[in-house]
Amino acid sequence: MKGSFEATVVLYAVGVACAFTVAAARRRPWSGLLLAALALVELTAVVQAVIDVVDLAGGPASGDLATHIGYLVASVAVLPAAVAAVRLDGGRWGSIALAVGCVVFAAVSIRLHQTLGPSGRA
Repeated sequence: MKGSFEATVVLYAVGVACAFTVAAARRRPWSGLLLAALALVELTAVVQAVIDVVDLAGGPASGDLATHIGYLVASVAVLPAAVAAVRLDGGRWGSIALAVGCVVFAAVSIRLHQTLGPSGRA
């Protein structure tokens, strides 16, 4: 279940990145739907982080715990940082920056999963 959730989160983030890229290519301002989709990506990041923290609290860690925690913090922080960076620019470059933020989130989420040990725990 956890692996399929993580895959869904990554695919959804890439899909939202594609939607922001299309908006930038069409020179359209952000719609409420795109912002809601971005908020849902952040919500999934928080849910993923909570699941991960519960796993970490459940027993001893295998693998590099410091690296795993760094990726965990980055996965939650990257989208708010992207939004803060472009909050005044609702145009083409803002859309591209948010698309890049979604792709970075997807890459960090994949890397976060890769830092898990063979037992599925960090």
